[in-house]
Order: sequence, then C-alpha cells, then structure tokens
Amino acid sequence: MNHHPIHQLYGGIAPWAALALLLIGRNPHPCLRRKIAALLLAAFVLLVIPIGGWKAAAWIRALEPNPSLTLTGLLLVALVSRLSGRKLFRREDWHTAWAFGAIAALVLYPMGLGLTNLDPYAWGWRPGLPLAVTAAATLLLLRGNRFGCILILPFAGWLLGLQESTNFWDALIDPFYGVASLFLAVLLGMIRRSPWQG
Repeated sequence: MNHHPIHQLYGGIAPWAALALLLIGRNPHPCLRRKIAALLLAAFVLLVIPIGGWKAAAWIRALEPNPSLTLTGLLLVALVSRLSGRKLFRREDWHTAWAFGAIAALVLYPMGLGLTNLDPYAWGWRPGLPLAVTAAATLLLLRGNRFGCILILPFAGWLLGLQESTNFWDALIDPFYGVASLFLAVLLGMIRRSPWQG
C-alpha cells in the first residue's frame, strides 16, 4: 500500500471536517472562539491523542483509507456553511446528494455482500463511469442544483491522483457516505409520506 503524503493528507480531510462539525455543534451562529477552537481541537484529537497505541487518524485510515471525494466535499460544504453562517446548499441540493449516494450504494455494494454476480466495481476502471457521472454533474448544474459542483470533485480528484485507489468508485462513494445516504433517503421518504406533512 502506498503511503504518499498527498494520500495521507487527503485521507485526513473528511474525518477532520466531520469532527470539527461535531465540536462546533448545532448552534447556527457559533462565536469566533468556538469556531477556531473546534477546528484546532479536531486536528489535535486526530493527530496527537493516542488510542490503543495509534493516533485517531491512523484508526480512521484503517477503517476507511479512501474517503470519497463526494463525502469530503459534502462535509466541507457543511463545515463552511456552519463557519460562515450562510447556507451554501439548499434543501433540494442536500436531498439530491442523499438520493445520489443511496442509488450509488445500491448499485455498488450488493455484489460485495454476495447478493449478485454482477461486479460493478470493475466499471470504475473503465471510462464509462467517470463520463456518466460528469454528464450527471453537468445536468444538475444546468438545472441549478449545487450538488453538481460536488459531483465534479470525484472526477478532478481521480485525475489528480488524490487517493491511493485508482478506481473511480472509490472517488465517488465510500461506505460511510453510502450508509448515511441510504438512511437519510429512507428518512426523507418517510417524512414526505407522513400525514403530518402539509
């Protein structure tokens, strides 16, 4: 396994952004000191504090060495929104992100669970999948959906070699994004069907 510094640096962005979001909390207008403290504390926890002989960042890399560029982009959008107090994504942009992640997870992961003989992971080494995702990003952008900007990131990161993996699926989706998307897509679907929604 290659441990190129750019791969390690990229691999730490998603966990850092997620932890910083947790530390900032749900307050829509945190004070500047709290914002700075959360960002620095998240980096300190990941890089300095040992857990069972390893730093927290090493444990996270053991669980998921290639966070998808899609998940990383979504976490950074959420973090910048929380820090700036401005919503970068509208509700429909987030809904599209969760729907896309759920569909991608349903296409990719059943083979890994032994539910089918079809191997969609092999598509990640062919040009069709990156082109299809780029076309989807373009359509979303033409419709004014900001998630299209995030869908450009996997293609760019894949071309730049930001991840250890060279398979496009790994730039597009990871288990954390897949599970979160499936959960949120089901939850949003239940809310829409709820008799209490007007």
